[in-house]
Amino acid sequence: MTTLAISEAGEMLLTLRGAAENRILTTLRRWPYWQRVAVERDPLDAKQCIAVTLIADQAHEATVREILKRSFGLTFPESGGSCELLPEPPAPSRRRGR
Repeated sequence: MTTLAISEAGEMLLTLRGAAENRILTTLRRWPYWQRVAVERDPLDAKQCIAVTLIADQAHEATVREILKRSFGLTFPESGGSCELLPEPPAPSRRRGR
């Protein structure tokens, strides 16, 4: 589940949980405005990542919302919240018609 929130310090927090959100992480991870990243690990197995939180200044919120809406169909309430990422559509077949 993907979560968008604004902290009291005026930071935008985008939290990605689960393997399905790897698509979002792959798209956004090199965005130059992330100030830092927080990784939550499984307490029983430190090799397992439970969640990744990308943190940026709140000034970039509208851009992130638009990327999430256009690229992944995620629309968050104005106050933030969580959205369920729909499964990735199947890749089109490469068969050529005759």
